[in-house]
Amino acid sequence: MGEAAWNDSDTIFTEHRLTDRALRLTIPVLILALSLLALAFAFGTRTMLVLAGLMLAYELPPAGKETIIPLGILLGYPWWAVAGSIVVVDLVMGLFMVWNFDLAERIPIVGPWITRFIHGGHDFLADRPWLSPLYFFGVVFLVMVPFLGSGGVRGAIIGRLLGMSRLMVMGAIATGSLIGSFGIALATLFLQKAFLQSLYLGAAILLGLIAAGVFLYWLVDRHYRGKKTP
Repeated sequence: MGEAAWNDSDTIFTEHRLTDRALRLTIPVLILALSLLALAFAFGTRTMLVLAGLMLAYELPPAGKETIIPLGILLGYPWWAVAGSIVVVDLVMGLFMVWNFDLAERIPIVGPWITRFIHGGHDFLADRPWLSPLYFFGVVFLVMVPFLGSGGVRGAIIGRLLGMSRLMVMGAIATGSLIGSFGIALATLFLQKAFLQSLYLGAAILLGLIAAGVFLYWLVDRHYRGKKTP
């Protein structure tokens, strides 16, 4: 497993370190603020506040894409707005991590969690050796699948452990979040229609999708575990 492809002490935007750090911290916040303003402009302040609450809940365990997106849709909010809001969170948190990893490690509560996750990330990858050779697609898969601790923060940490560049990590997070978030949103709409048509039909489809997902993951994991060199 390689080291991080980026050096936290390197500047990104300007050689002036204080200005560079200010930009690293400000740009993710600005992206989030502009997204919230766009939601308020499109749907009104009340809807924006609800979606902002869902975005916040998404970052608090044990909530994830698989719970927050269906909840927002079932509450009556546009599916694409709910899914898009989660993508924004993943991108903002991913950017903050790849640009400010050294600072995040020193934040109270957050820092110790990151340290624990890094140690857990080594074990996670050791138990899933098939993810390491995939690099970019491995992080896409992790961010896309809701039951594997998905999200921008975790994706950035795993990408760092895999030795990926900042650009590759963000590309993987964006790809995985878009596929996962909009996939879950569309699946929720499909299941909603199925349940309205028949409770038994909806339950059967839901259980079938869960079983298919678990089986697919087990199949891939088993296949690549078999390829692990002794």
